[in-house]
Amino acid sequence: MKSEAAIQHYFNQYLPGFMGQPLIKNLLSLSATFWIEIVDQGCWSLTIEKGILTKVTQGVQAGAFGFRLDSETFLAVAQNTLSPQKSFFTGKTKISGNFYEALRTATALEEFFQRYPYPETTMEG
Repeated sequence: MKSEAAIQHYFNQYLPGFMGQPLIKNLLSLSATFWIEIVDQGCWSLTIEKGILTKVTQGVQAGAFGFRLDSETFLAVAQNTLSPQKSFFTGKTKISGNFYEALRTATALEEFFQRYPYPETTMEG
């Protein structure tokens, strides 16, 4: 599956499979709405309430902060081959808005990516 198809699959099928359930154990302190913009692919806004993914919306930049990155970097983070923090500090991911909340959320999501890496088996083709 090419990166464009993989990105669409991740946000429209894989990630919604986690809706309504805790993303990771003991993450009740995380409540945030933010966006992820994939260069030349689109933008998705996510809402997490008390650690539970409640909404994924395509085409909208909603929330106090956002992340902008290319598809290759996003897939590396989603597959747990690149940490979110390393992607920021190497300049592969740009943060807009509330920098502190963005880093705090990324730190929490890193555990999600470690526990539920996007399967490379869906990347065929």
